[in-house]
Amino acid sequence: MGDLIMGDKWKTSVTELMTIFRGALLSIIPWLEKAKIKWKESEAYDDWDNIAESLYKNIVCSSLTGEVASEYGIAKYNFNYDNYASIDFIEVRVDNSEKKFAFVAFQNNASPLDSVKVAELDKTNTVIDYTNLKFGGLRFVFARNIDGKRELVGSVEIEL
Repeated sequence: MGDLIMGDKWKTSVTELMTIFRGALLSIIPWLEKAKIKWKESEAYDDWDNIAESLYKNIVCSSLTGEVASEYGIAKYNFNYDNYASIDFIEVRVDNSEKKFAFVAFQNNASPLDSVKVAELDKTNTVIDYTNLKFGGLRFVFARNIDGKRELVGSVEIEL
């Protein structure tokens, strides 16, 4: 967990933000079921997508950019892109793998939200394929464009 430091700032990792986001989604599933809102991929509709996107924007995107806004230059939650070259995105790291992945969404395999839908990218950040990875052990970094160059951010300091 990130720790509070002087001046009311919170230093945390992108992996921790993604873990918090996933936890928030998991925590509301029982309440969505009571409200008859379907959340499983094969059944879910706009309600689930809107809820997940809102939590993604407010937990992940606003923390990474340092501002609360309605639109971010970060790849949208659960949206399939052809190319990630010109947008900021959450890069998914797998130990002992040279492959580059962009985060798309959390999905269900053996249990709720236990896997991550990712876009496999080539050297130009063009999508080669979409696949699912098991959530456990993955690391996340923020891949952003700074003046045409890709910068990888592993942790952020957030003003509280």
